[in-house]
Amino acid sequence: MSSTFGNLRYALRQLRKSPGFTITAVLTLALGVGASTAIFTLFDQALLSSLPVKNPQELVLLRFSGDNVGHVNEQGGDHEGAHPYFSYPMYRDLRDKTSAFNGLIATAVGSAGVSWHNSAEAVPAEIVSGNYFDVLGVRPAVGRLFASSDETAAGANPVAVLSFDYWKRRFSEDPTIVGQTVTLNGTAFTVIGVIAPGFQSAVWGERPRIFIPMTMQKTIAPDNDLADRRSIWLKIIGRLPAGRTTKQAEAALNPLWSSLRAMEFKDFHDQSARAREKFVTTSHVSVAGAAKGFSPMRENVEMPLKILMGMVLLVVAMAAVNMASLLLVRAAGRGREFSMRYALGARTGDVVLQLLTEGLLLGLGGAALGILIAPQMVRGLIAWLTTTMSDAPFSATLNPDILAFALGTTLLVSILFSLAPALQFLKPNLVDSLKEQSGTGSTASLKFRRSCVALQIGFSLLLLVGAGLFMRTIQNLHSVDAGFATDHLLKFDLSPEMAGYQGDSVAAVEVRLLDAISALPGVRGVAATNDPELAGDEINGSMDIAGYTPKPDEEIEAEVPWVSQDYFSTMGVPLLAGRGFTKADVSGAQKVAVVNEMFARKYYGSPANALGHHVSRSRRPVTDTAIVGVVRDTKHESVRDEIRPTVYRPFVQGEKPTQLVYYVRTWQTPEATSNAIRAAVQRIDGKLIVDDLRTMQSQIDDTISTERMVAMLASGFGVLAALLAGIGLYGVLAYSTAQRTREIGIRMALGAQRFTVAKLILREVLVLSAGTILVTLPLAFLLSRTLREELFGVSPADPLVYLGGVVMIGIVASLAALLPARRAASIEPMQALRAE
Repeated sequence: MSSTFGNLRYALRQLRKSPGFTITAVLTLALGVGASTAIFTLFDQALLSSLPVKNPQELVLLRFSGDNVGHVNEQGGDHEGAHPYFSYPMYRDLRDKTSAFNGLIATAVGSAGVSWHNSAEAVPAEIVSGNYFDVLGVRPAVGRLFASSDETAAGANPVAVLSFDYWKRRFSEDPTIVGQTVTLNGTAFTVIGVIAPGFQSAVWGERPRIFIPMTMQKTIAPDNDLADRRSIWLKIIGRLPAGRTTKQAEAALNPLWSSLRAMEFKDFHDQSARAREKFVTTSHVSVAGAAKGFSPMRENVEMPLKILMGMVLLVVAMAAVNMASLLLVRAAGRGREFSMRYALGARTGDVVLQLLTEGLLLGLGGAALGILIAPQMVRGLIAWLTTTMSDAPFSATLNPDILAFALGTTLLVSILFSLAPALQFLKPNLVDSLKEQSGTGSTASLKFRRSCVALQIGFSLLLLVGAGLFMRTIQNLHSVDAGFATDHLLKFDLSPEMAGYQGDSVAAVEVRLLDAISALPGVRGVAATNDPELAGDEINGSMDIAGYTPKPDEEIEAEVPWVSQDYFSTMGVPLLAGRGFTKADVSGAQKVAVVNEMFARKYYGSPANALGHHVSRSRRPVTDTAIVGVVRDTKHESVRDEIRPTVYRPFVQGEKPTQLVYYVRTWQTPEATSNAIRAAVQRIDGKLIVDDLRTMQSQIDDTISTERMVAMLASGFGVLAALLAGIGLYGVLAYSTAQRTREIGIRMALGAQRFTVAKLILREVLVLSAGTILVTLPLAFLLSRTLREELFGVSPADPLVYLGGVVMIGIVASLAALLPARRAASIEPMQALRAE
């Protein structure tokens, strides 16, 4: 025991004697631990963790293949042609007529204007079936949760459940809120309970503040319909009985599915054999594991997080190699110390144990500091993501298993790399070491140190190339022509239903809002749509086109937004043929549409030929909507996505109220108009809530938030890697220069110029760096090819990116060599020779 404490005291004394080395080693490890822990925490939450529910491994998600006919309101999640959205009547039939599951639940997301004690705000909401919490096994913190009795008939169940976080923030954890009334979109709801902490939603990435029963859907999502089999908007999640597989559930469910589809097909206008084959014969239900919940967002962040995980592992590898290099350089300068210990009778085990103790202390220090800064890194990442993703679904809480893994890995790396310098002292040359001859360094150890530096340079170049490719991607995404002017443009959400408006009064107040805002000083134009631009959303549907004969197996689908009269002029979308919407295009008049250029060329050959033709939503008896204009193509879902055929219709001709997003084109900076917009809305009705008011540029940043996250973090990792490589290169050069003191002295005594000596050191750097770069570039190209799907407008072999990485490595290598070269050039020959 005393020997152990003695080793610890001696190790601490030695580390205190070399503060520069100790600080560098600890910081190197800490940065590696902190960065890897932060990224892996996000990786774990997004891709590995199961839902915090009872037996999550029993949960499954339903998808179906085949023709998807009707009004589809989705948030993504299609998988290899399988659709995850269903109608409410289909959900009820599957739930009530099969025994393949221990329960099927339905869910959809929305938003609600919550009014309580004369204070109103818009919050995310989730519409769920009555058995939602029971099937998931979620329990209440206060009160009770929904039951099947809370899903009886449309409009008959005005009850609500609060999320724990919302209860804590808005209601100060007051248990007496249970039984009280809150107003949602103008309708009174009774709060019946609060969810226990930890659970957010069965849809990962969503953070609803309030839950309402399915039968109250009209309050939150009036665009959808509980009775319409063509209103497709619900996700269905089931729980398998113990021991039943997904394949068994599919086999049990598909006969029922086929009979239900055949029943629905009887109501279609098109009864052809081809239509039946696509809708009934080839349609099947698939059942897939859903322990992690359903999440379109997970699919969006999966590859970026994997890329970041790969990058951070490179950084960790660099930190480990840098640690080894630092230990070797330090050990090389302690040859006389350990030779003296051997001469005084120390055993090899004692020396190895001493070096392992020092490595263990460095590992503990690096791990402790890394674990301390990891939560700050996670919070910083989440804070940054929140500015671009509105409501990032990540938690700053660190998983204890991740912390334990980080600690164990760091200690293991420290101990293992402590063995490398220990090998130098297994058979020491006592005579040379005690004479402390600087020219007697181990050639093998020097080669190993150079190999470590070469690895760091290679890793750095890989990271810098990756960072460069993603930075070019961000530049290209920002420079994409969206098809409309994105400058001087504000957008905001406003739902009259949240303020209690119903029926025809919704459209009336929407028209008043457009008129009031258009009259504001500095406003050039106002527009509105139910399908916002560059927001990651889509509202599409199948179409019938008069006079067009579909090709075999051709699906005629288009984006089908409702828009305001001045939509195209406000957004800056040029008219190519015909006219836009006018005041005459009202409810009861001839239904009209404006299509985009792609739609016109695809189905009619040219914009001019499309005018006067008729279209309608599929399976309708008549194609009753006349095409009156053609506009330029625009990007819609995001700047990344391809342009799709689009059919615009005036929202005042809609069959039912629709929730609109508003756009305001300004003369001055958009932010200067924000307060005026809010004031104008309040003058119309103080209960109306202006939500998510932002510039279009901010909206675009939101849709490319994952790319921006990867680019910024990759750049940070690249800079960190270059810094670590520079430190490692400096250490090797400083040591090798010290080892060559006698040689340099002789050269200078024989007439060598100081510039020649400095060039000798720089040449060593050049050879090492150039060789590493030549080996790394082909590897960088091969790895970059795996990133092809994540890049935009840039080739994996982009020469500017590779040139930039090489130049960066050259600058770092030159700076690292500058001080050793200067020291070598300043050596006095006589002093160097006397020292030997």
